[in-house]
Amino acid sequence: MNKLQNKRRHLQNSDSSKNDIMYRKRMRVILGFLLVMIAFVLLGAIFISTRIFLASTLYHAFIYDWIGTAFLYLSGLTVLLFFIYCCLVITIKNPQKIKGNKVFGFGVTGIICLAIASYIFYDFGSLTINSVSDMRDYSNGLTKTEVLEVVDAYTGGNIAITLIDTEDKELTRLLPGFRIEEGETYRITYLERTGTILHIEKN
Repeated sequence: MNKLQNKRRHLQNSDSSKNDIMYRKRMRVILGFLLVMIAFVLLGAIFISTRIFLASTLYHAFIYDWIGTAFLYLSGLTVLLFFIYCCLVITIKNPQKIKGNKVFGFGVTGIICLAIASYIFYDFGSLTINSVSDMRDYSNGLTKTEVLEVVDAYTGGNIAITLIDTEDKELTRLLPGFRIEEGETYRITYLERTGTILHIEKN
């Protein structure tokens, strides 16, 4: 009888030890996700602040803005990967012994997060490809200069960025400057893929 009790106690202790190890492992993974996300957010904020306060030219502002935006994209992807990881753990391993219908709900949530992450990754990839291509063009002296009529100019309360609509394209000025008037014609030098303005003057 004592031997059976000892065996049972040993098995319970062993299961408890394994559960503790797995719990600590999961907590380390969760902490890792949170630290990486915080790091990406801080780096994104630093580069965007650098663009606002320290960029000396519109091209430098473009570089700082792209890097800052890229870090913010990565922080968003990290958050989604965190939720996907949690949903996978609950759906596949179910350490908390959650009921079947709730497990199904977590599975659906994981699929939705995966779909959103795929869309953000595609958008991030497009941004990166276009930005790097524009930087390569700029280094080779391949910028575009046109005389364009401004249809709409919008700051949205953010004086550091001006969104400019012309008849056939959308352009962005990433530093504050003189007021852009609707209906006026300007000579604009810009990067073709991202529509980032490098120089603008009234025609």
